[in-house]
Amino acid sequence: FLDHKTLYFDVQPFLFYAICTCDDQGAHIVGYFSKERVSAEDYNLACILTLPCYQRRGYGKFMISISYELSKREKKLGTPERPLSDLGLVSYRSYWATKMLEILCKHKGTISIQELSDMT
Repeated sequence: FLDHKTLYFDVQPFLFYAICTCDDQGAHIVGYFSKERVSAEDYNLACILTLPCYQRRGYGKFMISISYELSKREKKLGTPERPLSDLGLVSYRSYWATKMLEILCKHKGTISIQELSDMT
């Protein structure tokens, strides 16, 4: 969602996570995401980028998933930094639609919103 991001501050307060693919010629960066080391708002993701040649292959959803897994380890709910760009909104809606459908397809019977929340 870099088309809406401008960095006015030092990068020191951020953690950066790079995603790579590997082949016989070495490692190739696919994309990255960043998050604040300490976020008063409990943001779990500040910026995300998938290089154009790797888009629409699931790497964005994978990075969003990692950001939520990191939040779980930190015992925080986590949410992406706001406002989301147009591409960010599309990506998060797609991520959560997929996540909810995975749970609902596996679950038998009724399920409450709280149970859905606990499973994610």
